[in-house]
Amino acid sequence: MGIGYLVISLVIMFPILPVFASAIPGGPIAQVDGWQNVWNLWWVQQALSSGQNPFVSDRIFYPQGADLALQTLGISNGLLALPVTALWGPTAGYNAALLLALALTGLAGYALAREVGVGRGAAFLAGLISTCSPFHLTRIYDGQLELMTLQWPTLYVLFLLRSLQQHQRRDALLAGLFLALTGYTSLYYLVFMAIFSLVALVLWRCPLRQSLANLMLLGLTAFLLLLPMLLPALATAENGSVVTISRTEVINRSSNLLDLGLPSYLHPLWGEALFLAVSHTWHSYSGDWNAALGYTVLGLALLGSHKRWHMLWRWWGVAGVALLFALGPQLQIGAWNTGLPLPFAIFDLLPGLSLGRRPALFVALITIALLPPLAYGLEHLWAMRRPWLIAAVLVGVGFEYMPRPWPLLSASVHPIYQQLAGQPGAILEIPPPRYKYSLPQLAQTVHGRPILGGYLARTPAYPWPNEAPVLNLLWKMRLPAGPSLIDGMTDPLVPLNAYGIGDLVVHWDQLNPGQSETVRMLLETALPGVAPTYQDAQVSVYTIPQRNPQVFAGLVGEGWYPVEQDATWRWRWMDSQGQMTIVNPNPTATAVRISLRAYGYQGPREVRLVFDDAIIKVWQVAGWPTPIELNLWLTPGEHRLRLEAPTIPEVGTRIPRALSIALLEARLDVDK
Repeated sequence: MGIGYLVISLVIMFPILPVFASAIPGGPIAQVDGWQNVWNLWWVQQALSSGQNPFVSDRIFYPQGADLALQTLGISNGLLALPVTALWGPTAGYNAALLLALALTGLAGYALAREVGVGRGAAFLAGLISTCSPFHLTRIYDGQLELMTLQWPTLYVLFLLRSLQQHQRRDALLAGLFLALTGYTSLYYLVFMAIFSLVALVLWRCPLRQSLANLMLLGLTAFLLLLPMLLPALATAENGSVVTISRTEVINRSSNLLDLGLPSYLHPLWGEALFLAVSHTWHSYSGDWNAALGYTVLGLALLGSHKRWHMLWRWWGVAGVALLFALGPQLQIGAWNTGLPLPFAIFDLLPGLSLGRRPALFVALITIALLPPLAYGLEHLWAMRRPWLIAAVLVGVGFEYMPRPWPLLSASVHPIYQQLAGQPGAILEIPPPRYKYSLPQLAQTVHGRPILGGYLARTPAYPWPNEAPVLNLLWKMRLPAGPSLIDGMTDPLVPLNAYGIGDLVVHWDQLNPGQSETVRMLLETALPGVAPTYQDAQVSVYTIPQRNPQVFAGLVGEGWYPVEQDATWRWRWMDSQGQMTIVNPNPTATAVRISLRAYGYQGPREVRLVFDDAIIKVWQVAGWPTPIELNLWLTPGEHRLRLEAPTIPEVGTRIPRALSIALLEARLDVDK
């Protein structure tokens, strides 16, 4: 049977076979998620081959790195595709993982159908229909490899029920193994299987006393196997170091009640028009809504349940529970949000689950739950011994499930990245990698060097580039509101050296005309006199020249207003807080002197000076220029000096600002 599913998988993936190592299938979402998953496979192979922890990457979000335990790393796919990735690269590894997911999901569906008592022929067709479902094929179109891998949850369902009904320890151990593999593939599916387990205990009415030992063995097996991932994942979830998505986005990522009656938006005849109509009406954000269970498939499932309701009602119960969760926190019917609360709202109340914000993915559990009724429907047709009828039904399913030809996304990157491989320092890409922009990570699979930022499904907190003098201008692609560095050390290349930036890569083809002009001005400010080491119409590369390490400081953050001046003075107003970053790039501690001069807005101010979160002085700033000198002992590394003062609203303006002091002078001197 496995060979049959593999052959069919090769047929489905036929367009990609000639470009197996140089392109992936997928649509617009795959241009982000697909390349992210290619990067995942690359990183797993890199980490394992060098003895690193694959759940922590030092290649993205430089220099802090990124904890990947709570991300869509899909390490089970990384392990399955490891030989292919190592030999032919991550793009080939990705396509190999897709093929395996197609074949193994079909095989797992076959095994589940056989377990519930269906014959080989009907079971094979049930597994085939399951792996070819629009929900499953949409994962190819969207490049979501981790969600494509449905074989592990299907096998968990199979062996969980066997362990509850037959009380064999081997089944409990296997269920624990497949639950762990589910967790190492997708945390969404891990949560879904936990919910399925609770529902199964109720619906299958398993005597708890007889099942308790197996349940404990199952849970212990899964827990021990998942421990290397769960501990850092829970810590990350609880410490708030990732950005959660809004409730509005959760509602957009929920199934609409009408979704279940719609055909597949991958269909070559009506798919594109359907997608545009629904996206413009009630799914403005996400493509997750392609449930498309199929009219023929639902008819087969109902046919199979007609005389076997006593056997199959539990599976419909599971599908019903999954549907309730798939509908999200509020019931939506077309463009009408009824506001009626639904069970998914409990996800906001349970620790750690507030990050699981894609309710529509519960359709995966619906497709698993409908597999036994579907298999019995096929068995019923099989027993009628009318090949033409079976053929007609399969043609009907095939017509409904037929996807449009796979678009191919080339994995080629600019050839300059080959030359950048092996060079020292991190790479700063402009535009920087941000949410939903993963092309810099695709390029990283070629050059292998650390990059600033990155794209992950759950964005980690990453304040550093916004608080790093000079670097923050390039990161934000925004012209400075004032000098990048305070007086005393004003060479902008020194901070870039201190932060370990080796090369700056500007993608002019990714910038609009306004951004291009801004970036050109920023390059003149941050890289004065530096010519590109490579340049063409698309890309410019600037290798950062080396300077002698020096202590430097700059005003950073949103607490400073733009520079103002008159015939006598230049100043910057401060809000209630203003921050200065001070960096000692030397290997030894250094004594420095910070000289400040300021006056209070419409009167005196008491300014607290906080150095590395400790109050070091209270500065009484008068209504006229008031100086102060701070003698600081700087250990190697980055330090923060924060000024805090009460504000009053600005007078005489239509939109008053909150003002505290006007900083007239800031100077850094290193004591010799």
